[in-house]
Formats: sequence, structure tokens, C-alpha cells
Amino acid sequence: MSFLKQIWALCVVLIYTMLCPNLWAAEIEIDGELFEVNRINQHVVIASQAFGATRINFGIVVGSDEVVLISSMMRRNAQSIEELVRHISGKPIKKVLIIDSDPFHHHGSSYFRDRGATIIGHENLTAQGVTIDISFSEELLIDAGTETIRMTHSAAHTLDHAFITLEESNVVFAGDALRNDWLIYAGPNGWPAHISALRKIASEQPESRIYVPGNRGQKVSSSAAELNKIIDIYEGFNKLSQKLASDGLSAKAIADHQGIKSLLQELERYDEFATYTIHHVEDIN
Repeated sequence: MSFLKQIWALCVVLIYTMLCPNLWAAEIEIDGELFEVNRINQHVVIASQAFGATRINFGIVVGSDEVVLISSMMRRNAQSIEELVRHISGKPIKKVLIIDSDPFHHHGSSYFRDRGATIIGHENLTAQGVTIDISFSEELLIDAGTETIRMTHSAAHTLDHAFITLEESNVVFAGDALRNDWLIYAGPNGWPAHISALRKIASEQPESRIYVPGNRGQKVSSSAAELNKIIDIYEGFNKLSQKLASDGLSAKAIADHQGIKSLLQELERYDEFATYTIHHVEDIN
């Protein structure tokens, strides 16, 4: 990265910080990679990396003496993410938390591990060939000084998925258990278990908590009310798909059913992703 580019990216961050120290948003380009940065408070940032029309969220928690990175993204972009964190905080990345075994959550972890970071995730990650230094079974608490971070194993999406809750900031990083623009893939535990896991995490703080998906469209995060609406769509899609399958309809016929279309049209990226509905039907049935 050129010196002038580094100065420009730093200036963008500093300008937004001075104008609005507790909440700011900026787009920053580093080494050809576009990042959107949304500050929740003085020590929590939701960062998003652009991949075409999709953006993938990860988290930056600035602790008392270190930075905790939530999801490492891909290794080829790890140096750019390291530079982004350097602009936000001069503190070193000392912990990387893995949400699940999807590559965007862990692929860059080895880069940060080589530079002294501790990699933390659910114990089932090892079965997927993911190297971790600290594992847990059901729940793990991490004290970052500025934030209490809780990692909670769930039955959503993968066998190694964890919701990551920032207790003081009232933020949940849900990873691929949640999309606020389209459907999810429920994974080996199935749709009922996935929906149940989401309802459980939504019930903890029904009013003020915000929820950060892995893949996203226009919205960086969702409120509790928005999350519950999304869960209702997931549940309606699951139940109707199962009913239509029991009536003898094929996966293609279910995906083309007007009831399914009406339900999914409420989602932001329906027009873009409707052609993939059949794959989600097959995920259910």
C-alpha cells in the first residue's frame, strides 16, 4: 500500500471520528479492497468487506490493551484488514474469534496467529480442519477490558457455530446464522433447530439489542423487531415448503409456488436471488 493511500485512508477515519465520535460510518479502500466501517461506540466497530453487491461483516473490538477481531475473513485480504485495524486503533490484534467453519470466518486466522494472535472457537471446528488455540463446548466469556464478550454454541447453520455477544454494547454477531437480505442455509441440524437457535438469542434482549449478519445487503445490522420478522419469514418458508412437499410437489414446483413467492418478496434481495429459491427448498426437504 502506498504512503499516500495510507495517509488518505487514515484522514477519512479521523475526519469521521472528529465529526461524530460515538457513531460514524465511512468507506475506505485499502490495497484495492473496499471496506465499510460503522462505529457502534468508542470501542466497537462493524466492518464490512465488499464482494460485488454483497458485503460480508466482521467485527473489531478495541480492548484495553489489544484488539479482538471477530471473523478473520480470507487470508488473501488479511494484510488489508490488519491495515484497517491499524487505522482504527494502534493496538495489536491479539485475539481472533471464529463464528463458524465457513471460510470467511476463519481463513485468514493463520496470518494473525503467525503474528501472535490467539485463535478462539468452538471445539467442533477442529473436525473441519480449522486450527484453534482455545476451544469451548457450550459457552466462553472473554474480558477485553472495555467489553465482555460471550461466545455461545448454537445449533444454527453448522455444527461449530457460535453467536458472539458483546454484553456492554448489546450487539450480537450472528455470522451465517442470519441474513437480513435473503434466506439462510440451515445446515446439518435442519431448519427447525436453526430457527429455534435464532429465537433463543432474540429472546435475551428483545428491545435494544442489534444483530449483525454475516452476509448482508444494504442494512449493516438488524434491530430485535427486524430480526423477529426475518425469523417469521424463515419459519413460514420452512413450514410451507414442507407442506407442499408432503402434498407431492417437486422442489421446482415449490420454489415457483405463489405462496412461497409472496412470503419471500418481503426480503430485500428477492429479485436478485429468487432463482436460487429451489436450493433452499432442497435444504429443507
